[in-house]
Amino acid sequence: MLKLIIRQANWGILGSVFAFAIGFFVKTYVIREVGTIEWGRYATAHTFAMFSDTILSLGIPFIILKFFPGFMEKSRDKASSLVQKILRLSFCMSAIFLCSMYFITPLLDEYVYMNTDKFSYLLLIISIHAPISIFMGIITSLYRSVLKIKEIILYGTFISVPLRALLTFIIFQFTGNIIYFVAIEIFTQLITLLLMFYLFHKKEMKLFGVDTDNTIPIDKNVLSYAKKIYAHSIILFFSGQSLSFILGIMLPPDKMGVYSILLTITALSLFLNKNLRKIFAPVISKLYSENNFSELNILYKRTTFIINLITIPFAILIIFFADEILSFFSDSGDLIVYKPYLIVIMIARIISLLAGNSGTFMVMAGLEKKELVLQTIKAVLIIVLASVFVKEYELKAIVSLFIVFMLFVNIMQLFHIKREINISPFSGDLLLLVVISVPLLYFSIWQEYIFDWYHFIVIPIIFYIVYFSVFYFRIIKIIKEIK
Repeated sequence: MLKLIIRQANWGILGSVFAFAIGFFVKTYVIREVGTIEWGRYATAHTFAMFSDTILSLGIPFIILKFFPGFMEKSRDKASSLVQKILRLSFCMSAIFLCSMYFITPLLDEYVYMNTDKFSYLLLIISIHAPISIFMGIITSLYRSVLKIKEIILYGTFISVPLRALLTFIIFQFTGNIIYFVAIEIFTQLITLLLMFYLFHKKEMKLFGVDTDNTIPIDKNVLSYAKKIYAHSIILFFSGQSLSFILGIMLPPDKMGVYSILLTITALSLFLNKNLRKIFAPVISKLYSENNFSELNILYKRTTFIINLITIPFAILIIFFADEILSFFSDSGDLIVYKPYLIVIMIARIISLLAGNSGTFMVMAGLEKKELVLQTIKAVLIIVLASVFVKEYELKAIVSLFIVFMLFVNIMQLFHIKREINISPFSGDLLLLVVISVPLLYFSIWQEYIFDWYHFIVIPIIFYIVYFSVFYFRIIKIIKEIK
């Protein structure tokens, strides 16, 4: 099982590095062209689109990940029937949503966001992302449920990312309007979406033009899980995005722009964890249903170690080059004053990575109710505390609440996983990794060296040589065990 995960994860890592290398510079380029204020308005509208996506998706991607593999083994007709019902429902809801947004966006602009300069138009255009995200979630979940991660990277990332970059650099030679960037995103997502649906329909399972028995009932287990996971998705959105939502309403767009930039930079450390989470989800469900906790425990420890071995040096390097990275986003260098926020968020991200894919375990291994309660507590407390303190303390309050509740959730997830399933991500290798990283992290925070261009190549190589030298024999052992 680990061999399969590593093989699929290699494609996920390749796609993530490729998307990061191009996407990061595209985003940097756009922010430099439109400015922090316009980017803040974009981020505010995008948060609303994410909320709409969460409401409309009904937790369908999780349902596909959990039940579609089993349906495929037992009855392809049943699997096809389930997917076609999902597609019809999603299409109807998307059409209703887009028609409603035409009338709702002016009201949201006037009474909720209280913006000017045609923010309602920007909000309406960005809202198109929501239906696209619904169908993208469906198709990527179908690919993941049959462990076709390579296909997602080949058909999706390697087409959409370069196309978006090319169109962005061409069009922004003539304009600095953020609306054109939104249009480029929508166009490239539609191209990717149509291609992936067509290829899945052609190579894996017929999705269109197939007569299925519509009288086949949906299992009660599916409906029961759907209700729980939908509630979880809504709570998870408010748990994870309520700070951005409140910031967009209560503070000026430039603050939202800065916060979005800080999260964008620090989230680079999560690229491997996110991709393994997508691969790990159906595997967790399968091993849990088989009561194979021994292999589940081994996978949890090894994948957590691999994630941190690759990611922690990268996260430390981001802190090491923090001044230079922040300067990429603004010629004036005015973002350097936010370096302390960047550092503390990144340190919190590193600590969070030590928990591995704890959230995925909670959702896919029978702990959905406990995860729902945990995320509900987080969402309620964040909304209340943010509403009280954001006006006075602005980004200090936002960053503090983000860090405290991220770590709180990780700790509680680990507690429930250990108590209920008796597994954990911690190992001797992970402890040694932390011990090595602490002095490097301390040095990266306090160094004030002025770097030349070649340092950005040499220093990362040195970092990874140090880490991989220490863990050379452990890495070789894992590779031999996989073989």
